Amino acid sequence: MMTTLSMLTSKKRIKYCKILGVILGFCCLISLTGCKSKTDDEPNQTKTDDTQTVENKYRNIKVKTTNPTPLYVYVDGKLVEGGTVEEGIYLDIADSDAIQDKILINGTSWLVKQSDVQPADRWFKNQTHLLPYGLEITTKDSYTLTNDDGKNQLNRLGSDVYTVYVKPSEDDSRYGVLIQNGIYYISKDDVQSEKEIAIETQELATTLPVMMYHFFYSEANGETRGDVNFVEVNEFDEQCKYLVDNGYTSLTMREVQYFMEERGQIPVKSYALTIDDGDPSVHKYAYPILKEYGINATLFLIGGWLDPILPYDFVEMREDGLELQSHSFLMHQGGCSGMGHGGRLLCVSHDEGVQDTIQSYEYVDAGFVYCYPFGDVNDNAIQIMKDAGTKLAFTTEFGKINPSMDQLKLPRIRVTGGAGMAQYINHLN
Repeated sequence: MMTTLSMLTSKKRIKYCKILGVILGFCCLISLTGCKSKTDDEPNQTKTDDTQTVENKYRNIKVKTTNPTPLYVYVDGKLVEGGTVEEGIYLDIADSDAIQDKILINGTSWLVKQSDVQPADRWFKNQTHLLPYGLEITTKDSYTLTNDDGKNQLNRLGSDVYTVYVKPSEDDSRYGVLIQNGIYYISKDDVQSEKEIAIETQELATTLPVMMYHFFYSEANGETRGDVNFVEVNEFDEQCKYLVDNGYTSLTMREVQYFMEERGQIPVKSYALTIDDGDPSVHKYAYPILKEYGINATLFLIGGWLDPILPYDFVEMREDGLELQSHSFLMHQGGCSGMGHGGRLLCVSHDEGVQDTIQSYEYVDAGFVYCYPFGDVNDNAIQIMKDAGTKLAFTTEFGKINPSMDQLKLPRIRVTGGAGMAQYINHLN
């Protein structure tokens, strides 16, 4: 999404980002589709006496706005101001020449001045796996685009037409639309009309396997399996290769949320991949494989077990698209004898449980998904989740999830190390 990073890290990160910004700059562009304006013409197709091609020094890279930035559009062959992009917003710039010192936001007919942006230190590639509804909205003559958290991203002066990817709900009266291959939101109040449209039909998922991992190891490095929660690196590679080769789609947790709320549609061969505890073996062994195959994954971190400032390894993985969510802050310990595995969350006071959960969400930066320590859950834990603003919470119970389930008591499928591909495929399907 087009949001600023909320956590500054060490000089190591800055140096690393600059290096990778150069190396990966040509790889981080995103196809912006789903937006079309009723009045805007494609800039490269509209040449006037006022239009001259100049050097685009920000070609094919991410940039960030340095201040509230005017947005320019073509109306009747002339460039005019058509809105404002908020300060600190990430944009993907097209591989095209600049026009009148302005550069094209990739895939749209919107432009910004080169002087209003600077190269960004992010290389994260947005991916959207939701499928469009047969629904189209037309905005009013001015509207605002927001991100997941409701923060303003862009104020548009002009009416545009969008295909809907996320439907409004009682709790969230916004339409989700596709821009920069990410989902952005338009309030119902900013919509003039909606209508049904014909779209290509695809088979939709009605259930979803959420795969659960913990630790990884390498036999080539002389390491051995500790227990069934340890997956050998080549075994993990084989599983990931199978998923990609057979057309499976890895979802983000926001997409899982919309699926469970029946606000978003997902392809039939979808899954989510989760890894508990934040063990160093994730960065060492799993992360390079996930990155190679382009697979989304969610890491459930125990915030109180890590450094006060999020370790750089996790920042790096997040920048490459891995998601960080909560495995509690300091609840991953015993304390409730005779109940489940004795997880402390089962009998901790309500206020302490809520405070711990909120602290864990702040640690991973705007978390909203929880993984119960030891998989333990009871009515006390569920009430804590509700009051802490949790959207999804996972246990260690076995099974696939579907929208009829309690979203704060969801099962997963444990991936057993050494069990072989036949069992993995059977559980997946």
